[in-house]
Amino acid sequence: MLAFGEKGWFGVISNEIGFETMSIVAQAVADYLNDTSPSGPVVLGYDTRFLSREYAWIIQRVLTGNQIQVLLHKKPVPAAFISLSVKIYQARLGIMVTGEDRPARYSGLSFWLPEGSIITPGWMDALYQYLYRRYPRSSEDSRHLLQYIDVFPEYKNHLENFLDLDTIRRHDPYIASDSFFGSVGTYMQDLMKRWKIRGISIRTKPNPCFMDMVPQPNERNMNPVSKLVSQKNADLGQFFSGDGSSIGAVSPMGWIIPGVWISAVILDEWLKYNKLEVYTEIFTPNAAFSVLSHHGLKALPLNLLTEKNSGINQAVIWDRYGLVIGPFLPQRDGILQSLLLLQILCREEMDWAALARRIKTLSGDRMQEHKSIQLDAEIWDKKEKELIAKGEDIVSEKIIQWLEEGNNRKLCFQDGSWLGFHYNPEENCLFVYWDFDLKKGQKVENIMSSIITWLTE
Repeated sequence: MLAFGEKGWFGVISNEIGFETMSIVAQAVADYLNDTSPSGPVVLGYDTRFLSREYAWIIQRVLTGNQIQVLLHKKPVPAAFISLSVKIYQARLGIMVTGEDRPARYSGLSFWLPEGSIITPGWMDALYQYLYRRYPRSSEDSRHLLQYIDVFPEYKNHLENFLDLDTIRRHDPYIASDSFFGSVGTYMQDLMKRWKIRGISIRTKPNPCFMDMVPQPNERNMNPVSKLVSQKNADLGQFFSGDGSSIGAVSPMGWIIPGVWISAVILDEWLKYNKLEVYTEIFTPNAAFSVLSHHGLKALPLNLLTEKNSGINQAVIWDRYGLVIGPFLPQRDGILQSLLLLQILCREEMDWAALARRIKTLSGDRMQEHKSIQLDAEIWDKKEKELIAKGEDIVSEKIIQWLEEGNNRKLCFQDGSWLGFHYNPEENCLFVYWDFDLKKGQKVENIMSSIITWLTE
């Protein structure tokens, strides 16, 4: 039996994910759409993982076989391109074959609603009701319903509406960019050429295995671009996750900048010129609230935006995954954020010391780290009962608040730090979050290592 998650359907390739299961889910999507929104095309894209292109082809055959027009991206695209193309073509749904930021052995499907935002748990629950209603239907006689698309020109134009390219060009920076074999591919390189931004791009060709590494910005993955920045005397190094939804950044000295600090300075830059509502959730980094306080703003709970089911195009979201800048796209976009960071650096006159002072003013020394581990549900049930006692023992601080929200658990400590746990039963995966202040002298590696050891012993 197929198991859906809250935000999509994911599993291990050739296990939960295969041609047959892709066809079954595609038929459920077709039946659901034909029952609830019987007009408009479906946008379909895929990433660089193993068999993603082939899975997308199977999906389009089922959808067109059910008389649904499919707009298929010509080549692998970042997740943000699906969000944009849904809006451009007024599609009734966007689908992407992707494993998001999971290990290379994973694949699956992410979905986008007509306004370009990611689907809700309620939408996934409704789709689940259509599974196995009928055998997957496909037909070679429906090829007229398939159309290939390329939204890169529209994406480039859209970016230009939100960037100060004159300031960037005036400072003439040199950029080292790393696509890490993922969906960003040569897109960043092409933008730099079109805008006459100097730089070098590496690992732009697909590698479905991501060199046997999880396609996320971490020290191990970013080591090549860090060395490249030093070798080329670059002004900024940029790293893109597998689906292009998040970034890493490197200073000219080869220093890898914490992701929370990148988000803090980008949010600050955005709020300087756009006073928008900012929504947060249970695992939003504490640095976000420092930035909002700096601007005299209060965070709004993300569930309010979800309940309204509208307004995301005029809001900013900072959740456990990072920033979503709604006025640009209701989807995390690493390319936009990398260019905003470059813009900020140029506005600081390429002065990294000034940028560091700005970051420190905004977020102090707040940091957040996260890990994911495979864990059976029975083991998690046992460990969850010991969280309070074990949390105080590992962190050496008193717990002042315990929060529960669905599958989320959060332990707030007296010194302002907190530990978060989210268990995904569909994938038997536990996500651990550790939010802390560097000034407190807490050793994040030691604490995270102790937590992982305890969970897996």
